[in-house]
Amino acid sequence: MSYGADSLVFSIANENLVLMGTASIEHRQMSIAADTIKYLSTDEIVTATGNVELTDSGVDATGTALIYHIPTATARTFSTTSFYDRAQYNSETVTMLSRDEFNLTNVVFTSCEKDTFDYFFWAEVMKVYPDDKAVAKPIILYVQDTPIFWLPYAVFPIRRGRSSGFTIPTLGSSSRDGRYIRKIGYYFGFSDYIDLLVSADLMEKTRFQVTMTERHSLRYVMNGRSRLQWRRQFENSRDRWLLETLHTQELPDGTMVRLTGNFVSDRSYLEETQQNPQDRMEGQLRSWLSLSRNIAGGSAQVSFEYTEYLDALADTIDNEVLSELTAPDLRYNHPSAPVFNPPSNPADQHIWHSLYWNFSSHYLTEKTEWEDSSLYNAGLRLSSAISGSNRLGGILAISPWLKTTGTVYDRDIQGNRLPGWLHSSIGLSLSTDIYGMFSSGFAGYSILRHTISPSISTSWAPDKYLATDGSLHTAEDADSLYYRFSDLSLPSSGTVVTFSLLNVLEGKRLRRGTVDRRSLAEFSLSSSWSPDREEEEFSPITASLNLTPAQWISSRINSSYSTYSGKAENLSITTSLQLSGNDPTMQPDSGFILTPLSWRLNLSHNWRPSLYSEDDDLNKLRLTANLNLTTRWALNYGAYYDITNDDFIGQDYSIMRDLDSWEAIFTRHVSDIDSGFYFRINIKAFPDIKVEQHTSSF
Repeated sequence: MSYGADSLVFSIANENLVLMGTASIEHRQMSIAADTIKYLSTDEIVTATGNVELTDSGVDATGTALIYHIPTATARTFSTTSFYDRAQYNSETVTMLSRDEFNLTNVVFTSCEKDTFDYFFWAEVMKVYPDDKAVAKPIILYVQDTPIFWLPYAVFPIRRGRSSGFTIPTLGSSSRDGRYIRKIGYYFGFSDYIDLLVSADLMEKTRFQVTMTERHSLRYVMNGRSRLQWRRQFENSRDRWLLETLHTQELPDGTMVRLTGNFVSDRSYLEETQQNPQDRMEGQLRSWLSLSRNIAGGSAQVSFEYTEYLDALADTIDNEVLSELTAPDLRYNHPSAPVFNPPSNPADQHIWHSLYWNFSSHYLTEKTEWEDSSLYNAGLRLSSAISGSNRLGGILAISPWLKTTGTVYDRDIQGNRLPGWLHSSIGLSLSTDIYGMFSSGFAGYSILRHTISPSISTSWAPDKYLATDGSLHTAEDADSLYYRFSDLSLPSSGTVVTFSLLNVLEGKRLRRGTVDRRSLAEFSLSSSWSPDREEEEFSPITASLNLTPAQWISSRINSSYSTYSGKAENLSITTSLQLSGNDPTMQPDSGFILTPLSWRLNLSHNWRPSLYSEDDDLNKLRLTANLNLTTRWALNYGAYYDITNDDFIGQDYSIMRDLDSWEAIFTRHVSDIDSGFYFRINIKAFPDIKVEQHTSSF
C-alpha cells in the first residue's frame, strides 16, 4: 500500500494514519483520493471525507464520504456519482459487495449529458452487476422532472455488445383489434455469432401471435436468418403460420451452400396478415437448396427448388399452374478456353490460335402440378460451341461460330423410352466502330466523342436433326414428339439475320484538377430478318434512347415500329431527377443556424401511353423529398401518383425531431390499401426504451 498527502499524522501506539490535504492512497487495483483519509490499522478500514474519488478495477465514482474494508475489498460511498458505459448514476449510497456486485439506494440514472437532465430514471434500490445487468425496483421515468410511467421491477442490460434481456412492449388500442400489447418478448444474445428474439402480440378482439426471429453470422464462413410466425385467430379459432429461412455457407473445400425456404399454412396468409403492401401482393413462394463449386476449370451446381403460386386458386382459371418442383437440377459449365495453346511470342500467333471452345450440360427433373393433373419430366441437355474472333485490317471484327446441341429425355409424348436428338447450327457476326471527335463548349465539356457501332450477324440451322434411332427427322416434327420445359427446347431451323446500330456520345472535361468522362447519350436500333417466316419476314424495329446530360437527370425512351402496319408500338418514357444541396436562403431570419440547410429531391416519371387506345395508358409519378429545417428538425415526404386516373396511390409524411438525449418521429401513411400513422419517441443511448403508437386501417 502506498499513500501521499500535504500533511499526515501517524500514531505510534495503534499505528493509525491520518492524511490531510490532497490525500491519496493506493492498494493493488484500488485508489482513493479525498480531502481527508483515515486508516485504522487494527480493523484495516479506510475512511475518506470531502471530495472523494474512488477507482477500483476500472470503475470510477465520486462522493462526499467513503468507508473501505481492505481485506474483503468492500466499500460504501455516500452521495455518489458514477459513470458506466454511456450512463450516469447518482445515488444516496453505494455498497460494493465485490468487484462484480454493487447495491445502490435512492438512485437517479440517465444518459443525458446536460447539467439539467432531459430525462432520468429513479429507483428506490438497484443492484448492479458490471458488464452484465442492472436490476431496479420500483422504477419511474421522469421527463423534465415530470413522471411519465411506473414499473414495479425492471432489468437493464449493461453488457457491452449483445446482451440477453426482455424487450419493451407496445401498448395501445384500435377499433379493429381492441386493446393490445405488442412486441413483448425476450432477446437471447447467445454469442457474437448467433441470437434469437421471441416476441408475442396479444390483440383483444382478433388474435394472439408468437414470432421467433433468429440470426447467425460468422465472417467468411456463413450467415443467415430465420423467422417462424404462428397466430391463433379468435373469430374462427384458426391456427396459421409462416416460415422463412435464409442460409449461406462456404465449406472448407470451396463448396458454396445456399438455402432459401418460404412456407405458409395457406395461400391467403400473406395477403391477409402482412402489413407491408409488397408482402401482401407477393404472388409466389420459392424455396431452394443449392450446392456449387469449381471442378476441372468449370463450375458445377446441384439444386432443388419448389415454387408455389399463391394467386392460383381452384375453380377460377383453367390449366393454371399450382406448383412446380425441380429435384434435382444439375448443371456444369466450362467457360471459353483456347482450342490451341497460344504461343509465348505474339509474332508466332496464327489464325487458329483465336479459336475458343466451351461446354455446358444440364440435367433436370421437373414436376408441374395443376388443379386436376400433374406432369413429370426429366431430361439431359449437352451443348458445345467453337468460336473465333479476328479483326481484318484492324477495322472489321469477324466472329464465326459453330454450335452443337444434344438432348435426351426420359420419354417422349408417345411414351417411348429415352428418346433424343442432335442438332447443329452455324453463325457469323461482323462489327466495327467508327469514331469522331470534336471540340465543344457544351456543359463545360471540352471534347465530345461520337462512336458509331454497326453490326450484323447471321445464323443458320438445317431443317434436319439426328434422332437417337439413327434416322434424320425434320424440325417441324419435333413439336409432336418431344416435351419442351425449362431450357430443354426443341431443334429449330432456318436463317435469321440480325441488324443493330449503336450510337454513343461521350464528353470529357476537366473538373477540380481531374478528368471527368461520362456518357451523355446512347441511341440504338435493331431488327431481324428471317426468310423462313410465313408472315412478316422482318421483325419490328426496336429503338432505345438513353439521355444523361447531367449527373442529376436521366431519361430513357423505348419503342418499336412495324414496317408492315406502319405503326409505332410499345412506347415507354422514364425520366429520373435527383437534386440535393444546401440552401442558405431557407434559414430563419434569427440566424440561429450556422450551416446552410440540406435538402434532397428525387422525382421519377414513368409514361407508357397506349398509342391507339386510352384505356391502357400508364402514367405514374413517384416523388421523395427530404428537408432538414434545422439541425434538429427534418421533414420527409413521399408520394406515388397515378396521373391517368388523377389519384394518389400512396402518400407518406414524416417529421423527425432531435431532442438531445431523445429522438422522435411521426409518420402518416395514406393509401387505398393501408392508411394510418406511426409515432415513436425513444432514448438514443437505449433505443429499446421507447414509447410508440401505431394505428392502421389494415
